[in-house]
Amino acid sequence: MKLFILGSGTCVPYERRGSSGYALKLSKSTLLLDCGNGTTWKLGKVGINYLEVDHIFLSHFHPDHTADLIPFLFATKYPQAPKREKPLYIWAAKGFKKFFSALQKAYNGWIVPESLNLKETKEGIFKFDGFTLTARKTPHIESSLAYRIESSGKSLVYSGDTDYSEPLIELAKDTDALIIECSVPDELKVKGHLTPTEVVKIANESRAKKIIISHLYPICDKTDITSVIREHTEADVILAEDLLEVEI
Repeated sequence: MKLFILGSGTCVPYERRGSSGYALKLSKSTLLLDCGNGTTWKLGKVGINYLEVDHIFLSHFHPDHTADLIPFLFATKYPQAPKREKPLYIWAAKGFKKFFSALQKAYNGWIVPESLNLKETKEGIFKFDGFTLTARKTPHIESSLAYRIESSGKSLVYSGDTDYSEPLIELAKDTDALIIECSVPDELKVKGHLTPTEVVKIANESRAKKIIISHLYPICDKTDITSVIREHTEADVILAEDLLEVEI
């Protein structure tokens, strides 16, 4: 497993961090976890051809997690671009087909390549060629899901946007790596997002081996949240940065 962080930020325009997007290279597949704005062109920056992507798993429908579906699919559809030779699957919670139908109406047929397969999923365990995915609901918005991917003896969990969550802790039990949002410092806590103290609690209760802190608003870079988290957990703590590669 090799993780490429394509976007470690939020909806706030910020020169250091783009919106949420993560590529995961497995032995047989290439996955995208979310597709926020900037994801498509950053794939090339880390050496991944967008036509290689087999599956896109969306954590929820907010624009900073889905906006680059439009350029990604337009490039896949465009007749002058290289032709995609294999199916593309996009997975998200119930309501995604209605959400995508609205995009399709706005953009006509420009974002519907022949290879496209839309899949609505719910909580559960799903088997794919070369990996297993487990999805659990998280407390952010109705469409929010966290994912655990297991392949070749390794595991990675992606929290998406979430508040403190017992199901997330269960999902992340003993995982090799947990990509977890940490939107703001403790004193700026807002419902539906995590703070450093809550990240520490989830890290310690899940016993995740590696914690990758992401979905960072600009204020997080002014307060050294990484040191706060490292001080209170034995996990290996990594501050996400755009274009960072992490071997799992």
